[in-house]
Amino acid sequence: MTEIESELAQLAQLLQTVRTVVEPLAGDRRLEQWRQINFDKQGELLAAYGLVADDLRRARDRSAQNITLILKELAKLENEHGDLALDFRRQAIKPPAARARIKQIKEEAAPLETLLLELQEHCRLLFSADEQARRLPTPAGLLPAAKRGTRTDPENLDMGLRFFIFATRDQGKGNSLTAAQGRVIELEGQLRQLDFADLPPMAANLLTHPRQVGLTAADRLKAYIEHFQQQPPAEIKTLKEFQKQLATIRRQPLAPLLEQLPALSMRYSNILLDLYNRSRALRQIELIPACLQKLEQLHTVLQELPSRLRQQLQIPGEPLNPERVAAEHAAEFFVGLRGMMLTFKMLWQSLGGGKVISATELQEKSVEVLNNCPSHIGDSEQSQARQRAFLENQLADYSRPFPFDLLFEHMQKIITLYGGRLEKEIHGYPVPAQPAATTNADENRADTTLARLADKLELWSERF
Repeated sequence: MTEIESELAQLAQLLQTVRTVVEPLAGDRRLEQWRQINFDKQGELLAAYGLVADDLRRARDRSAQNITLILKELAKLENEHGDLALDFRRQAIKPPAARARIKQIKEEAAPLETLLLELQEHCRLLFSADEQARRLPTPAGLLPAAKRGTRTDPENLDMGLRFFIFATRDQGKGNSLTAAQGRVIELEGQLRQLDFADLPPMAANLLTHPRQVGLTAADRLKAYIEHFQQQPPAEIKTLKEFQKQLATIRRQPLAPLLEQLPALSMRYSNILLDLYNRSRALRQIELIPACLQKLEQLHTVLQELPSRLRQQLQIPGEPLNPERVAAEHAAEFFVGLRGMMLTFKMLWQSLGGGKVISATELQEKSVEVLNNCPSHIGDSEQSQARQRAFLENQLADYSRPFPFDLLFEHMQKIITLYGGRLEKEIHGYPVPAQPAATTNADENRADTTLARLADKLELWSERF
């Protein structure tokens, strides 16, 4: 008796499981909507988007037939099971006969497995096609059809889309306008933090110019990005609104959704083409990654160059060592007939109580001048006045016109020489080539020196 009750319970559970699986499918929206599709009319449309109309029509028809057949057979088997269970509880049937009827019901239920497997395949195809169809009214889903329907180069649509993504993508998602803005702010802070205080003023000032170029470029780039974000082109707003429209369309029944796809593809093609044309008009946008790359190169160079300069300034015998320059030209000052005359004049002046200078003292004073002179170039009246005031202060203890004028001329000479060496070393400092940030051949040319890098960055930043 217990064994028969267990078999009846198992059979009831089996039939209930089949009903639980199949009954919801009878009213499933994902299956129902395929009955509204005119496959004869929309076959070519479906094929254009990778959907096979014949397979879908067959799956739609057979799934409906299978559901009807399974539910009909299931109702009959449930009635037979119910009658048997009632007879068994009332002991109106002997155990052997009950076992025979249980076996018979199981045999009648066996074909349901084949129908269920077939239904499962049909439903999987239809559900997958539904998901695929609902991915079509999306920017990615419409792009292939938009390219096929355009009269321009399909690559132009890709460039328009890249412009939109770059301008609207969140900062945390790779290459974007907001990411560029964050990096510019970061580089600006790093450039301001660079410290050249332990370098001679002449070297520090030569480094200050490219740093100021970088700060100016960062400021212009930051201001342009802020202006762009506050007043984006109308084409960007158009695509954003189009995306909202697509989100609404994706929630529509399948039949109207499919009918709108051709018009949506054409609309998307026109929007992307407008974005491409706008991006070509806004060349600054294309220049942002390259300009940002050059800012990064500039920061890297200005970060590593001071340590190299300090080393060259300290090593005896190096062309940038102030002691070497001072010693070479202090010796020249007293060489030859002119040197003998200077020595005699200074000896005569010293007898009268005037301050004179020896070769050793000249060398020491020259080192002091080179280590403290702010600039070697008097390219304006203001800078010439500053240099003259500096030298007059350094040579204030010496009598005029002799030896003051000679010393003044000598110091100007070594300042120009030493400053020229510093300038050559700093401006000619090699900049490693980096992967190109743009596709423009001229802009991809490698910057080989710090001076060229600063000039290019200054030129580009003016476009912002």
